[in-house]
Amino acid sequence: LTVRPIPPTPMQVKRALDDALLEAGVPFLYGCYATDVLQDDKGRPAGIVMANQSGRQAVRAKVIIDATPRANVARMAGAYFDPYPRKLQTFKRIVVGGPVRQGENLHARRLPTPLQASDGRTYEATEYTLEIPMDNASYASFARAEQIARDKTWHAEQVDASEVLFQVPPDRIQGKALECCTWPGANKIALDVFRPAQTEGLFVLGGCADVARSAAEKLLRPLEYIRVGRRIGVAAAVEARTAMAAQDVLLKGVSPRKSPAGDVREDTGWMRIASNSPDAIQSQDRAVPILGEYDVVVVGAGTAGAPAGIAAARQGAKTLVVEYLHGLGGIGTMGLISKYYYGYRVGFTKEIDQGLAELGGPSEGGSTEGQAWNNQLKIEWYRRAMRSAGADIWYGTLGCGALVDDGRVTGVVVATPTGRGVVLAKKVIDSTGSATIAAAAGAECTYTTGEHIAVQGTGLPSWGLGVRYMNTDYTFVDDIDVVDTWRSFLIGRKKFKDRYDLGQLVDARERRQIVGDFHLSPIDAYLGRTFPDTIVRASSNFDTHGFTIHPMFMLKPPDRELVPCYVPYRSLLPKGLDAILVTGLAVSAHRDVMPVIRMQPDVQNQGYAVGVAAATVAKSGKGLREIDIRALQRHLVEKGNLPSQILSHTDSFPLPAARIREAVRTLTEGFNGIEVVFSQPDASLPLLREAYERADSPQDKLTYAHVLGIMGVPDGVTPLIGAVESHTAWDEGWKYTGMGQFGRSLSPLDSLIIALGRTRRTEALAPILEKVKQLGPEHAMSHHRAVAVALEALRDPAAAGALAELLGKPGMRGHAYVDIDEVARNIPPSPVDTTTRERSLRELILARALYRCGDKNGLAKAILSEYARDLRGHYARHAMAILEEEPGPR
Repeated sequence: LTVRPIPPTPMQVKRALDDALLEAGVPFLYGCYATDVLQDDKGRPAGIVMANQSGRQAVRAKVIIDATPRANVARMAGAYFDPYPRKLQTFKRIVVGGPVRQGENLHARRLPTPLQASDGRTYEATEYTLEIPMDNASYASFARAEQIARDKTWHAEQVDASEVLFQVPPDRIQGKALECCTWPGANKIALDVFRPAQTEGLFVLGGCADVARSAAEKLLRPLEYIRVGRRIGVAAAVEARTAMAAQDVLLKGVSPRKSPAGDVREDTGWMRIASNSPDAIQSQDRAVPILGEYDVVVVGAGTAGAPAGIAAARQGAKTLVVEYLHGLGGIGTMGLISKYYYGYRVGFTKEIDQGLAELGGPSEGGSTEGQAWNNQLKIEWYRRAMRSAGADIWYGTLGCGALVDDGRVTGVVVATPTGRGVVLAKKVIDSTGSATIAAAAGAECTYTTGEHIAVQGTGLPSWGLGVRYMNTDYTFVDDIDVVDTWRSFLIGRKKFKDRYDLGQLVDARERRQIVGDFHLSPIDAYLGRTFPDTIVRASSNFDTHGFTIHPMFMLKPPDRELVPCYVPYRSLLPKGLDAILVTGLAVSAHRDVMPVIRMQPDVQNQGYAVGVAAATVAKSGKGLREIDIRALQRHLVEKGNLPSQILSHTDSFPLPAARIREAVRTLTEGFNGIEVVFSQPDASLPLLREAYERADSPQDKLTYAHVLGIMGVPDGVTPLIGAVESHTAWDEGWKYTGMGQFGRSLSPLDSLIIALGRTRRTEALAPILEKVKQLGPEHAMSHHRAVAVALEALRDPAAAGALAELLGKPGMRGHAYVDIDEVARNIPPSPVDTTTRERSLRELILARALYRCGDKNGLAKAILSEYARDLRGHYARHAMAILEEEPGPR
């Protein structure tokens, strides 16, 4: 009997490494690239600068261990390396599933142990050795090699594959020890082969060590590599204990070889800085190298970005697509939400679906209702479509800044595994999903502030071999906060510890958004507003994944009704910037309308439209606002993205006065027409006041008072007081719901209380405080939210005592998570859990109201200060924004 060892899963390896670091007390982050090396007053390395989703940060260090595959930190520090040979280079790639591929300069070896999936199926893995021509050691060369390797090794039956190519680097450092010709073993190798001869305080832990290339191959075997890592870690710690702290640490300047016009600007994302850390490291003037020059650069190759890159290249534009992950398609592939919900499944989306059927067989057409597509097929279809159109693809590349010249974005700052640089571009498409490039360029954006803490729920999917679909909603994740991202991945791996792996993309439904030339609202969707510059016809219902905040929805909540919505070109243009378009979740729109316009078919079609627009304008030399919008629309109609009637559309607003009068009249029929009333409040208010005065029945009078109150008008305070007081007990409230949330997120009494508070009349306080006295932790979150919103509108110091008493009841406090152990103890068991969010939101919202009503004994400040340190980014942002306000009434 032959017993084969069972190989560990990726999840097991990652969890083991996570746990080892946590147990050793080592802080760590994911998704960070070293981009520069700090120096002390003697020119010695004194730390690094890293780039990530939160911007760039400096990290001081007495000793640096460079464990990057190509010793990039050592290169930045000035270490000497052998020249990179310009010839055929040897790379390896592993593919799981499918038959062995054959080809020139390709050798295949079946690995001895199959991998077993959770459903009992087994998959064989193949290790491919490839000979690929390399012009140089630039990242562009490695990116081309990656595409060649995927061309040669991909198969429709594969279920997993190496994210990056493996190579024993041919260019080693010049170390402090003589060359070691053979590998003596991890425990015997002289550590000076890992220390660059010309650089102090630096170890190179990797294949660039100064050993023979045959010895380097043995070094890189996992168990030997771990043993060497332990030895170097101990040596670095000993050296750091005796080393003096560096003085006058700075980032030294670099003179430019070629200096394009403009300013390099970086994202204004935030990083949580330890209280004992210096605020900043001085940086001298420093040139950013030019890595390439293109007509169109697409940053982010997700649901919109991949189609944008294909469309731009098809229009003849020299196009570069940069993607931080190592697969294309975003949420629908890497995020495993590989199934359509709603959306207008025509045009380019139809082409994608047909392409999947051609690539994987008729059953793989992604448009079949309820069918999950094969994400491996869709990733490959996008890649092939880009390649055939002539676009370049850079995986593992993070967009982290912009080159801006007089309000025009002329390039993208990127961080690659080999360093940081700028790619010049005539036009930029920001498909990061979080407006990263636009924000860096100076675009005004909206995100979580002190205004509200409404966020659509999200999660990280677990993943198994052959698994196509996994949708989650158990947390909030601030994807531009690397601490929160670290928290979510760490907890995701614990939550799904028995799965093969964890998805690498946070399936966010709401992110940072630009303030564009036009701001789309849920009213526009409900009323079917038409525009002269429509480029997307979206279609969905209000699948809100949480609570809504638009005043209209406080009166008449959204339901499951399918709502078509036109999206204008102007919503994709950041106000005040040219040469950049923003797609997906980051477009200029009210957060409550996002569920209607974020469906994958519609975002795919949006990306295609934007790619065509960017390429067309790039070729013409004009600005994005000078585009021939009708010509673009005609192309989209021909493609099938848009219906032909779009060509005759004008703006259907403002609405006729007669329609507003009729809407005011019908409000007494279950708030029928409320969207019309809110579309033009200046015209509606006089009519509402008149209708309130003329109303004959108490119920009609209350209806108009209710609407006026929500709009902040005090005329109907008396009937509102009567309505609230008539409820001797709380009605059925709304418990926080993420997945599957439709309809109301406030009870009828909740809505009346908010309307009463918004009258801002003194006599409104007493009936609201009576309701506060009845509340406790057993009541639904919507009741707590209602009294909080009402009382912070009143801003009466007399409310502070009641709010403090409520927060003092057992179970109301202590739901901020400020350390990872606390988070780990409260991992929600379900992939759609809501309990942790219900408790935390309730506490935070009540503390906000208490703070704004004047606080009591510092309770609100204490609670908010806890949440300001919360590892969950949205809670921290919200709390910090409130603490920046002056406490008490204003």
